[in-house]
Amino acid sequence: MTQEPYTNEQTISTLKESVLQQVENTNDPSVLTRCLEMLEAAQKRREEGDEIVREMAVMGQLRNSTSDKQQLVSHSLASKVEKDRLQEDSDAADADEPAADDSKRKFSPYALLHDTVSNHRQVVGVLTAIAVCAVIVLASKYFHWSSNDDEKEVTTVATKIETIEVNGYRFNMVHVDGGTFTMGATVRDGEQDNDELPVQQVTLSSYSIGETEVTQGLWKAVMGYLPATFDGDNHPMKSISWDDCQEFIAQLNKLTGHKFRLPTEAQWEFAARGGNQSKNYKYAGSNNIDEVAWYSGNAWDMGKESPAFGNHAVGTRKPNELGLYDMSGNVWEWCQDCYEHYDGKPKKDPVGPLDSKNSYRVNRGGSWDYIAESARSCNRRNRTPDFRNFNLGMRLAE
Repeated sequence: MTQEPYTNEQTISTLKESVLQQVENTNDPSVLTRCLEMLEAAQKRREEGDEIVREMAVMGQLRNSTSDKQQLVSHSLASKVEKDRLQEDSDAADADEPAADDSKRKFSPYALLHDTVSNHRQVVGVLTAIAVCAVIVLASKYFHWSSNDDEKEVTTVATKIETIEVNGYRFNMVHVDGGTFTMGATVRDGEQDNDELPVQQVTLSSYSIGETEVTQGLWKAVMGYLPATFDGDNHPMKSISWDDCQEFIAQLNKLTGHKFRLPTEAQWEFAARGGNQSKNYKYAGSNNIDEVAWYSGNAWDMGKESPAFGNHAVGTRKPNELGLYDMSGNVWEWCQDCYEHYDGKPKKDPVGPLDSKNSYRVNRGGSWDYIAESARSCNRRNRTPDFRNFNLGMRLAE
């Protein structure tokens, strides 16, 4: 029995499945953005109101949703439900068009690609876009398209530091004197989220915290490998889970004899606010976010062709009162604690619950693709211990 020759639509489907699988496996924003751009270009000659162009335009505007693929999936599902509702009448009137078997479809932002080919005059454009996407995804394993800051050394302004060297790489830990502070959203912090209230008085013993976020250079020195897309030795390590952080810390302690860990959430906020030297700023070191942070307004919103797009080398913004860099913006930072709501009661050296393997862990600080409000010193969010993303890193404490 001879096999039927492949039609153009079968060829397209095969290519799309291959590209979609690779796109689903990457969190690199430059890869995803370029793929969307090429697919939009391939659709320019389609009639106004084409659903795939419209959906891509919406996704491009969701700066925070682009940061978390799960939120994009939710957006896609909502759009699908609305589209199905509006299309019910037209499906009934068009008996020649078979109904789609939605029970077998895998919903994701990129599943929308399966509906883009409706006639043969689009074959060449779609094949070209798919081929370019495939090249982009594969090339991302070897090349980096994000901006690169000058790889200059951080200017240390903290007065109480300890310099540690591991496998030829040096980093600084800053001593933080213990004290008491108001944890949570106060009036000076502006916008208040429900999980930032009620405020609570917290007293902390002295500790040390990283002058900067853990860099890709330090990670390589300890673990022997780099992230899938390398930005530079002085750029923050990214795409690491809470579990990855624990492995890194265990290896670092073995190599140095120290007892490093992730900061507790209270230690992180106290340090971000400037410790006992706090000037009550909204962000870590200033009320003007552009002075101290890389966030969507001066990074993501600049567009991928701008040198400002992407995470930045640590220490390229102003430090806070303790001499700590990038406590606001650049990349989110894991904390040791499991996430829980505040109860407003005074506390001494608090640590959130750690007895649940699947509990959400706390992230702090905002990132280069999130809006300014996320970079407030009191802001908090949570993710599962195995969650990884291009905008998520860590900072050491001891």
